Amino acid sequence: MHLGINLWPQNTTWQELREHALLADKLGFDSLWVWDHFYSINGDLHRPNLEGWQIQAAYAAITQRVRIGCLVSGVTHRHPAVLANMATTLDNISGGRAVLGIGAAWNALEHNSYGLDLGTPGERSTRFAEAAKIIRQLVDGRRVTFSGKYYDLVNAEVLVRPIQPRLPILIGGGGEQRTLRTAARYADIWHGFGTPEQIAHKIEVLRKHCGEVGRDPNEILPFCGKWVVVRENAADAKKVLGRIAERHGMTSPPEPFVGGPDEIAERIAAYWRVGIRGFIVAFADPFDTESIERLATEVRPRLLELIAETPATVSG
Repeated sequence: MHLGINLWPQNTTWQELREHALLADKLGFDSLWVWDHFYSINGDLHRPNLEGWQIQAAYAAITQRVRIGCLVSGVTHRHPAVLANMATTLDNISGGRAVLGIGAAWNALEHNSYGLDLGTPGERSTRFAEAAKIIRQLVDGRRVTFSGKYYDLVNAEVLVRPIQPRLPILIGGGGEQRTLRTAARYADIWHGFGTPEQIAHKIEVLRKHCGEVGRDPNEILPFCGKWVVVRENAADAKKVLGRIAERHGMTSPPEPFVGGPDEIAERIAAYWRVGIRGFIVAFADPFDTESIERLATEVRPRLLELIAETPATVSG
């Protein structure tokens, strides 16, 4: 099971992000994630949020082993050819550790404030399908001429080649008719949210789309994620969550998995059993260093034991 952490870039400082990025790298986490927003997106929305692509490049320069990605970049924020160039450059900075996370975008506040066209759900899906196709071809080294509803390119190339033979694209979102079909065509990783039962259904839909577009579904790794607080004492966990809610102006704290290492490992293993291959845990300032450390040193070993004892019913 791939295990990653997502450090929220809202209401924090680069110094805090840097410290915990280095910790994640030292502890052996598989991946380190940011998000791509210009305003805070949880709690009080009018609070600062550090820009995600700048953070990714900085993470790439200061870490040695952990993979670096964005969960996820809205394709409305940048032209797909620009985004493809950014991703291949990030792969070079990181020595071949970049993951390009993309999505259709959703945040109306940001789009309205910055004069970006968000569009209807149907328009977003069409734009995203066009952008994903363009990005996949460009990062794969193809010269692209394309004329669509949203984008027009003529002999476009990304001349900075990634270090990885195939720079992985993560597609985030659970729309069953459009988003998962786009993921079936272009993704190496799909990321969604939900209970194990909900995720199992999404994976089945994704696999059906793969069959329809002629793609081996085992080429796409399903990921999901959740907040986690590793504490045996519920009162201690409540204090952790209370500090986070206060820091971010939340009306209520996040709803994480809470418990000791065995309990947390079992909750994550339930996702493995339905086909999930990667689990990304979210953290916000004040970052719960104890949970980050215990995830790596206590939860992960137990999780690997559970996976060995109960292999998944879905291959991948």
